[in-house]
Amino acid sequence: MSLKEFEEEVRNLFDADLVERAKNLKKSGNIFNPIFYIYFTRLVELSAIINGVVLPNRYEIEELFRTRKDFLQIDYGTIGEVLRRAWLFERERGVEFTFSNSVEDMLYILYRMGKLQGKLDGIILKYAEWSKEKLAELYFTILLVLLELEDRINREIQLKKP
Repeated sequence: MSLKEFEEEVRNLFDADLVERAKNLKKSGNIFNPIFYIYFTRLVELSAIINGVVLPNRYEIEELFRTRKDFLQIDYGTIGEVLRRAWLFERERGVEFTFSNSVEDMLYILYRMGKLQGKLDGIILKYAEWSKEKLAELYFTILLVLLELEDRINREIQLKKP
């Protein structure tokens, strides 16, 4: 299995619908950026691997994934509460937040986030070689794919501006 195949599998996770909704969030001024969220979570995991917090073996990596999933569930609850409070704030003040226009896209992406991260976990485990350097190489590839995707989204938005 090659790094090129790994990269292609990672790219294929980000389908047109998800990318379009990420663009909608960005265009509407929504504070949530799903590409950055995934980027940041994987950056934290890479840092844990590079700095020896997590050992390069299947058990430790799977435990790292489980911990991230637990935090994602906490994040869902917190995001739901923030949305509820923002809605109440809007009603009390009579002023609508601009992010409210894209809540549907945000909720869709949040719903997809857990499955997407789980599929990404599976791809990492499929290609993993249990050394710090090889795992880091997979993570750097993921981060590069995410940076390229974010750049593509930004360029497409810029092209459509009047």
